[in-house]
Amino acid sequence: MSVSVLVDTVFVAVYVPLLWHAWQWLRTKETAGSPSPLRSLTLKDDPYPRAVPIAALAVTHLTHSALAAIPLGFLVLVAAESAWRNRDRWTRTHLWALGRLRVPAAVVLITAVMLLFGNTATLRQPGVGLQMWLATVAMGASVWFVTRRLVLTSWPQKKWRSARPELGSLIRLGLCVLVGVIGWIYGPRQLTGYAVVLGIVVFLGLMWAVWEREGDPRAAQTKIGEADRARNKVAMRPGPQQRPAVRRVARALAITPATALAIAYLPIAYEADGQGVLTAMRVLVLCCVAILFGDWLMARSAKEPWHTPHRWWFTAGVVTTSAAALIIVAALGWTLPLTVLFLMFAGLLLSEAQRFAETVPVPKGLLFLGFTRTPVALLLVVCLASYPTVAVESWSTNLRQVVRMASTVMAFEPAST
Repeated sequence: MSVSVLVDTVFVAVYVPLLWHAWQWLRTKETAGSPSPLRSLTLKDDPYPRAVPIAALAVTHLTHSALAAIPLGFLVLVAAESAWRNRDRWTRTHLWALGRLRVPAAVVLITAVMLLFGNTATLRQPGVGLQMWLATVAMGASVWFVTRRLVLTSWPQKKWRSARPELGSLIRLGLCVLVGVIGWIYGPRQLTGYAVVLGIVVFLGLMWAVWEREGDPRAAQTKIGEADRARNKVAMRPGPQQRPAVRRVARALAITPATALAIAYLPIAYEADGQGVLTAMRVLVLCCVAILFGDWLMARSAKEPWHTPHRWWFTAGVVTTSAAALIIVAALGWTLPLTVLFLMFAGLLLSEAQRFAETVPVPKGLLFLGFTRTPVALLLVVCLASYPTVAVESWSTNLRQVVRMASTVMAFEPAST
């Protein structure tokens, strides 16, 4: 038996029961809806409407026939038509869950694009396959951890109220001016850009404090109350109808890195002869095991009706382990696993920043601009873009070098700069 036939057989044995289970799930969830031919076919008790297209897909896949597009397109049409028919009940809820998990979704998307469009020659290096699998599994676990900590847990709002807010704003504004002057004279001048951005926010906060004290206190308190209610609504645990959607989206995001890694190794597994074929086969088997077992484990662990907040030491342990993994992989010189672990680490930190923004009162300067939560990612982007002219030129030069180095590693073609 050739390697390609073996790979095809393994994939058929994996996706046939998954497709059958997915169709059965549609039958149980399609309790109501507008009548249509596909809906009648989906709800039919007779197994032939399900068995025929799935069997046709398996046979055409094993025979490498171009006709495989027909049963595959039919199955996609059944899923799409069912999603459209139940858009009010399914699609909007899942899109809401995706919005709540926007940080891990962005990290997973970047990882998937990097694996699917990167340089497959890097994956052939000895030891990279196993390390990539471990990195993708770690990223999937971090997505599930973020889901439980950030979305499925209710966090109380913190109350930070100062008796003399204008005095605190003046002190912070003075510190921003001092840091900006020191950064401009002694360097690095990037500090001046940070100080300018934060100084503007503090100055607007000072204007708010004066307006709250001397202008219209009732209107100011109304604005503060609206911001508090908006954050409290976001930070609350989702309702019974939203929690299943959050868990489904989290499970899909958690298995996406391993799925992208398996797809990246597929061309290597189908090579007629090569040293990476055996590595690809091992990675494909490990990815299938991780996807199936991980999805089952997450579905089983999500049956609990309540979720308690994780303790601080658990978060500290995750962050410490991630940092140690970054150092070890960097010392070993494995670029791709290092990139995946770095993205996982960045996703954890940004998710903690999102939780902070949803539970801590927004600074008065940002409240002056209309924000109800602290836009941590936006502030980071603005700070990075606020360098002085000389620093911008050196920063852009360094960025070009980083892009060229990343393009060499990942086989991307950078645009002319």
